[in-house]
Amino acid sequence: MRRPEPVERTAQLGPPVRSRTTGWDSASAWLSSPVGRSLPGAITLTLVVWACGGSIEEQRQELNGAAQVDGAAEAPDQTVMPAVTVEAPDRSAMPASAADSLTGGRTKVVWVQDRGDGTDVFGVGTQLVLMGVDTGDDLGERAILGTPGSYAKPLITPSGNRIVYGDRLEGTVMVVDWTGNNLRPLADGFPLAVWVSPDDATEWVYVGTDPDESDPDSHRRVYRYRIDRPEDAELVWDERPITSDGFQVSRDGLVAAALAPWPNAGVLGLPNGEWRSLGNGCWTALARDDSHLFWYFDGQHRNLTIVDTDAEEDRRWTVNINGAPGIDGFEVYHPRWSNHPRFLTMTGPYTVGGGDNKIYGGGNGVEIHIGRFSADYTRVEAWNQITANDAPDFFPDVWVDLTARVPASTPGEAIAGQGRRLEAASPIVVDASVTAEVTVPTPSDIAPYRNGLLVLEYAVLDVISGRYDDTTLLAAHWIIRDATLLETAVRPAGSVVRLTLEPYAAHPELEGERLVMDNDRFDLPLFYDLAPGP
Repeated sequence: MRRPEPVERTAQLGPPVRSRTTGWDSASAWLSSPVGRSLPGAITLTLVVWACGGSIEEQRQELNGAAQVDGAAEAPDQTVMPAVTVEAPDRSAMPASAADSLTGGRTKVVWVQDRGDGTDVFGVGTQLVLMGVDTGDDLGERAILGTPGSYAKPLITPSGNRIVYGDRLEGTVMVVDWTGNNLRPLADGFPLAVWVSPDDATEWVYVGTDPDESDPDSHRRVYRYRIDRPEDAELVWDERPITSDGFQVSRDGLVAAALAPWPNAGVLGLPNGEWRSLGNGCWTALARDDSHLFWYFDGQHRNLTIVDTDAEEDRRWTVNINGAPGIDGFEVYHPRWSNHPRFLTMTGPYTVGGGDNKIYGGGNGVEIHIGRFSADYTRVEAWNQITANDAPDFFPDVWVDLTARVPASTPGEAIAGQGRRLEAASPIVVDASVTAEVTVPTPSDIAPYRNGLLVLEYAVLDVISGRYDDTTLLAAHWIIRDATLLETAVRPAGSVVRLTLEPYAAHPELEGERLVMDNDRFDLPLFYDLAPGP
């Protein structure tokens, strides 16, 4: 899912800061683009994006004008950072030995924690702190950089000793030691990925530059820099725009996962090789070995589609990732493959937001989880929750010692890791009654998605054909197509509908579509209503 374009939102802005890479007021640019998120800081104003939409420059000028009226404008090249340092919560989800038991070796996790209103899921604000856990010590969760600021998309370097992140206000890629020392800028732009050369162990960072004017979250060029010699830059991609999230490079450095741009998910050859589209979704990732396994995240925010990109014929499968203990079937976000191909991370559960999109609500209950893939990558066989605190945790990256001896799964872990699976079946036809009144989202509610389905709960009145033994079910039907609300979208409580149903999981073409589900009956099977759209 790409960052939303807000229709009406109260935004907290810090002083305008001109990016050295874009020449824009960065905060205004994000708020007037699909990135559009709340930026906590000094100025409060109401942002309205009109249906017809003014130009980005017009909206930027209006935002800057409002800032100047409030008397908070600063010199264009000046960065103002809060002076207070916030200490990390004095608690930890589990002892280091528990994480080690999952991975079989030393493990580090880095993420951003929102010290603002808890909704900065996309990491564009200035009320973030940089957090970390290292199973090699007994410190638990700790603040690596505890002064609230901009710490976008933190990435652990392949050696595990440093962290690269983006300062969105300055438009700069930064690097800092794991201890929080030796903080320095690396390059202008936004960090996309880190990589180590298998030939000489040189560590590199891939940096997106030249943001698209209509979408600053996409970059027209990708360079790579030696972390220890950043004066040397190499252009590796400028064939099509690349979205900031979901860029990962294979071990051999010849392939990268990417959104080019969202929601077009696929892999590209480096440098400036062939682009291969593999589906629609978000949060693309690539295993950092030589397998070239690739995934993209679905519109339900619950499943990964993994693709074997080296297979002669199309070979792909779905892996559920919201079956982790403590998620309780709710949406998850920020899925990312670790440096070790057997491990991934994600955040959740997302329970606070509205029914149209719970991700946007963030919430203090969002924690960091690490999962371990089975050896054949067909399921996540075990999970551990890494954090336990009273603040939202977003954008994790995980580093595992590559010499780790990955534990064999126990029978209990194998069963828990599978989650609920829906068996394939022939279509069934039922007469069913809608059990509850559910607000139908509007096209602006699901933006930037243009198509959306709504899940309703039904009481089964009669089975017309096929077999269904339970008395209730969940079914998704089309409500929005091509950013237009359908006449058949609304189904009031008590209305009786004849449904022609197939398992939702049997329709991979729906993976990249927005699925709205304001229901916690995750024990029920989910079906797709085959009733045609417009």
